[in-house]
Amino acid sequence: MSRDEPRADDATPRPAFVDVAVLAPLATPLTYSVPPRLADRVALGGRVLAPLGARKVGGVVTRLLSVDELRARRGPPRELAPLLEVVEDEPSLTPELVALALWIAEYYEAPPGEVLRAQLPAGSASQVRDVLTTTAAGAAALAGGALPRRQRDLLMALARRGAPLARLTPAQRRLAVELRAQGLVDAVELRTTPRATVREVSIARLAADLSDPAARDALLERHRRAPRRQQVLRALLEGPRPLDELVAAEPALRVAVRALVASGEIALDAVEDLGAVDAPDPALAGGGAGGDQLPELTAEQAVAVTEIGARLGAGFAPFLIHGVTGSGKTEVYLRVIAEVLARGQTALVLVPEISLTPQLAGRFRARFGDAVAILHSGLSERDRLVEWQRLRRGLATIAVGARSAVFAPLERLGILVIDEEHDGSFKQDDGVRYHARDVALVRAQRLGVPCILGSATPSLESYWHAQRGAYQLLTMTQRPTARPMPEVEVIDLRTYRPDPDDLLSAPLAAAIETALAASDQAILFLNRRGFATFVLCRACGHAFRCPHCAVSLTYHQSSDRLLCHYCGFAQRIPEVCPTCATRGAIDRRGLGTEKIAEAVARRFPSARVARLDRDVAAGAKAEAILARVARRQVDVLVGTQMVTKGHDFPGVTLVGVLCADTGLNLPDFRASERTFQLLSQVAGRAGRGERPGRVLIQTYRPTATAVLAAAHHDYPKFYAAESEARAELGYPPAGRLIAVRIDGADGQAVVTTAARLAQVAGGEAAAQGGVQVLGPVAAPLERLRGRTRWQIWLRGEQRLALRKVARALLTAEVEQGVRVGLDVDPVSAL
Repeated sequence: MSRDEPRADDATPRPAFVDVAVLAPLATPLTYSVPPRLADRVALGGRVLAPLGARKVGGVVTRLLSVDELRARRGPPRELAPLLEVVEDEPSLTPELVALALWIAEYYEAPPGEVLRAQLPAGSASQVRDVLTTTAAGAAALAGGALPRRQRDLLMALARRGAPLARLTPAQRRLAVELRAQGLVDAVELRTTPRATVREVSIARLAADLSDPAARDALLERHRRAPRRQQVLRALLEGPRPLDELVAAEPALRVAVRALVASGEIALDAVEDLGAVDAPDPALAGGGAGGDQLPELTAEQAVAVTEIGARLGAGFAPFLIHGVTGSGKTEVYLRVIAEVLARGQTALVLVPEISLTPQLAGRFRARFGDAVAILHSGLSERDRLVEWQRLRRGLATIAVGARSAVFAPLERLGILVIDEEHDGSFKQDDGVRYHARDVALVRAQRLGVPCILGSATPSLESYWHAQRGAYQLLTMTQRPTARPMPEVEVIDLRTYRPDPDDLLSAPLAAAIETALAASDQAILFLNRRGFATFVLCRACGHAFRCPHCAVSLTYHQSSDRLLCHYCGFAQRIPEVCPTCATRGAIDRRGLGTEKIAEAVARRFPSARVARLDRDVAAGAKAEAILARVARRQVDVLVGTQMVTKGHDFPGVTLVGVLCADTGLNLPDFRASERTFQLLSQVAGRAGRGERPGRVLIQTYRPTATAVLAAAHHDYPKFYAAESEARAELGYPPAGRLIAVRIDGADGQAVVTTAARLAQVAGGEAAAQGGVQVLGPVAAPLERLRGRTRWQIWLRGEQRLALRKVARALLTAEVEQGVRVGLDVDPVSAL
């Protein structure tokens, strides 16, 4: 086969072959030939349709290949399946993002097509269907009425709307074969139907150039007896207008518009509506207000801005800003990004949670206006697509969003910022198990630009890199205007017994009274949702557990349901115990945020109490609750870890941690680190305004290192103790981990597979050396969503040796119905 002719517009040869990562869980891209009719349209990063066995699937082109390149890789060219279609004129993904996706696929042992799917806006991927339609002969046969009844019924259905082959019954498929043989049904037609599309709007404009005043007067004169037409024309003489805006005040003008379109005097153009999505509530902009008056930087902020600014345009430079809560890290981000924009470049800002995105986005919008695009899963698929397109086309130059925003289609990227870099939410816990913080660092390194990690409680890994000089450490120990860090008091619950209804000890209840009397706000933190955390029968002890997961069901009073927080299973509480048939013995035990909020409202009847957890804060509801707090319309906010995430509320002077021990008791090597981070972060919500803050931490373990270090705002002390304990066991940051996750519906098949994989891992580890195999062992949550879960842990210092052992498991024999997945650099043992 000879090389195709070069393109007419340049000297670049047309590709004869392409590698395509199909949007399916395959380990490597597949190679296809490029038909001559598609050679001018196929492009790196573009979406295509390709055959995969008997199916037609979507995919993304990951490499363009000539005959010589294919021969060098695979030997003499052999017959390859051809691409079926190119489904977009402009590639969705840049070569930079394609290369990043291939790196992610290799590092995290993930299918490249699944990584590329994560880079595309949700709902925008093409859905491919084989569709049968009637031919002209089929329509004539229907009109003639001489067909057998079954053939006629199928033809009528096809004539109305076509029929996807996948939805035909076996009998209908046999009929379809007969109809195609008779020429009554058309050949298979490929259609793509994305769920999400950008809304189009109609723009009205004059059809002719009317710069000549005489021509304008003549046009108006022709319609002097039609005042509404004249009104439309006068408006359009000032320039094109969106049709909806033109007729908003007077809907009757639509009739005039139709008449002028029919006469050819005005035209309607359909254009994509790429206006910015609704801005966050202005109350959440806080200290990020725009205008000429910027806040004065502290000496530490000024040093950080200067140090980072000096590296702009000078290659890859990772920075870790270790700044206490309220030290003004966001203002540093804003100043540096302003410098980046002045250089004609773009910026990417990642935050860990949807609940935090509105506040940070509000501050950025206040400073930079519609140059900011917001990307997170709380938006509708259409809104996410609009924001994605604004970034891709350069209409927005700053992307602010949660984990998946690391794939924002920004060109000329000049800076990446990961705020609250320690947060575990940056790690995807299913599917492609990537860590957005680490992917951002790799993206910055590949582009040769600075990357800023910011946190008051850095992850042990990031601080470890900073201590060794891999990251430049910038420390910010002071809050602006010399506001002191809040005073922290540890309350020993063995001495001060908490109230059984609201978990408030006497000192904490008194502190709330004092804060409310001073018209201050308070935050109460408890990392448990629901009204009652478990429900049982007093007569026989039967506990209500999820039938699909190894967890207790939680009672939610608002819905009057028992809910599983893992799989969503729900049921009503029966009046009669299902085990002993005793009536009236069902008891609700344990306290969650729903019950605490109700009890606090009863105890302090004059206080306005609100709740912030995943049950009440889905989508835009979180923003509404946070805006009420910012406007001082809430006195006491009760919540889960959502209240710890970087919120800046000057009116909050009191924070109460109802039980600091919840996270310490988890069977996870990161339990102490997470507890320290949560306590430090929630404590940092107090005293960010003019009045000093106070924090009360209730605990049964007042001497735990995580509790004491958080109480004294002493990160170095915690880091020293925790890193030493981890090093003794070979855990990160001193060592590396890969978790092998094994799950299936058949518990015995999972156990058998886990034992077999452990044997394979042991043999490969012995051959490689330096790799420890731990397990197999049941996961702490052994059953989840109806599937039994077991784990094997691979531990070592050398990434290459770990990878070889892990890859050996992917090719090992497994029982039918059992899934095996690798979690590289896991953040949770659960």
